[in-house]
Amino acid sequence: MKAKYKLKLKYTIMGLFLILCASIIISYISGARFSPDRAAKTSRWVENTSVLLGTVETPPYKAYIYENQDKYRTILTGYKFPFWRYRGSSWADKTEDKVKLVGWCSYSDRGDGKGITVVSVQSFDDKVAFIEMGSGSDLQRKPVKTGEVLLFSWEKPVKWNDLNAIACSSDNKVLYKLGYEVHNSKINTDDLRWLPED
Repeated sequence: MKAKYKLKLKYTIMGLFLILCASIIISYISGARFSPDRAAKTSRWVENTSVLLGTVETPPYKAYIYENQDKYRTILTGYKFPFWRYRGSSWADKTEDKVKLVGWCSYSDRGDGKGITVVSVQSFDDKVAFIEMGSGSDLQRKPVKTGEVLLFSWEKPVKWNDLNAIACSSDNKVLYKLGYEVHNSKINTDDLRWLPED
């Protein structure tokens, strides 16, 4: 009787082990990884030539900002025990703008209002002294170094028009605003950029 019990326990443990191995293999094939870096690299937008410009982590998410040959890519990963998974991406065009939108994403798959918003900016205008985004307790202001990529982030989804993003001179004059150009009463939703103030 004792031998039968031991044999049954042995087969049960082996069965559970095989089920665990199978679930890990299936998860791995579907893009799950044990680290956020590896999960990000499952995205087809991360190439061998991609240059990592920065990362932002607001658990359970981690965002990666890459420069590709043609565009900037923001790659988002999310953690759910025990794996990290690719959650999506957004892109920004490479432009000749003096203040560049390098990337932006806003995401949540939770019902509690928490999530992640990341905005990355690069300024080549020597007159820009700081960039400000957000409002109220979410307001962030960062000094600008020419050519440096600045990363703004919040632990919740934020719409682009709620960012109230401005780039200012040292005497607080607004030089640029984040927004859309209007062409013949139409807005191209892919063309979010830093627009100079007249």
